[in-house]
Amino acid sequence: MLEDYTQREEEEAPRKEKKTVIIEVEADPEKSHRFAEALRVAAGLSMHPFLSVSLVLKDEVLKKLNSGDFSLWMDSEIIERAWAELKENECPILSQRPPKENIDCLIQFDG
Repeated sequence: MLEDYTQREEEEAPRKEKKTVIIEVEADPEKSHRFAEALRVAAGLSMHPFLSVSLVLKDEVLKKLNSGDFSLWMDSEIIERAWAELKENECPILSQRPPKENIDCLIQFDG
């Protein structure tokens, strides 16, 4: 009779601790494509099972995103899709970067 090696390998494999990734966005969504790219990257990384991704945005940008008032921004269709994915993945959205000791990787998108 054949054994189920897959189950045994999963039981023996050590559990990986999630790495903390912070994506800090300073780019102006009205003037730069980098803002949309930052949200797209954050949405993609937030799907990874071994990453804990948080997004750091300016307060005024966050307010517009939450209200859906971003149709005049550059790449607004990309922003809309990425924002929906971030909310679906329950990605934390912060207004300030957390302490350095809590960060494994920092990605910055400047203007």
